[in-house]
Amino acid sequence: MRKKILSILGVLSIALHAKWSPSSCDTYGTHQPVLYEIATKTRGPIVEFGCGDSSTDLLHELCKKNKRTLISVDDNLEWLNKFKQKYLDDGYKADNSGWHKFLFVPGRTDNSNPSHWVDFLNNCELLKTIHFDLCFIDQSPGLARTTTLMHFKDKARYIVLHDCDMYVADEYEDFVPNKQAIGKQIKPLNSLKMIPGIYDFSKTFHSFKVYFPPKPWPGHSGPPTLLGSNFESDLPSIDYENY
Repeated sequence: MRKKILSILGVLSIALHAKWSPSSCDTYGTHQPVLYEIATKTRGPIVEFGCGDSSTDLLHELCKKNKRTLISVDDNLEWLNKFKQKYLDDGYKADNSGWHKFLFVPGRTDNSNPSHWVDFLNNCELLKTIHFDLCFIDQSPGLARTTTLMHFKDKARYIVLHDCDMYVADEYEDFVPNKQAIGKQIKPLNSLKMIPGIYDFSKTFHSFKVYFPPKPWPGHSGPPTLLGSNFESDLPSIDYENY
């Protein structure tokens, strides 16, 4: 596994090593082993919501060999421009005709209102024409993540949601706009002892798995990553220690 990852990623500075090390990874990178596993398991288009050093570089390099369609979406122009400049003429074209495309979501007003994401998802014609094998969700504001997940859960083959512990409720009846719960908490996590929580996402997905990083957690909640699918049941076990 180590040789495979290093041969793909080259000299990129990301938190994938022969042995996945929480000390060398921040809270934004705990999804990487899940993304790597599903991206290499599939061959079709990928869309990521929320550009970032822990996802965009990884997905770009994994898609590069076969010029696999990758679409990065964000409402932050600074982040978009950073990666546009980095990958100009290396998958990305200034007219957005390359295999790596970048889409800007206008209309952001604050960190709590996801209405501009709702408008974007309802009106983006490009996303309506593509059947995605993988949809990675990690954008802000946080309420936009469940909006995006509900939009793609019956369209994308696999969904990966970072920080999934933020979107569970004690009861399924708590599906209210301000909570955005997509799952049920069976047992809460214990941050002090770093004991993972137990969650049920069966109301949203036919098949799902929740992945916590090994101890010591880089963040107070892990944080955990959800892999869900309404099309596939062969969700992999992921040994973080081998990444």
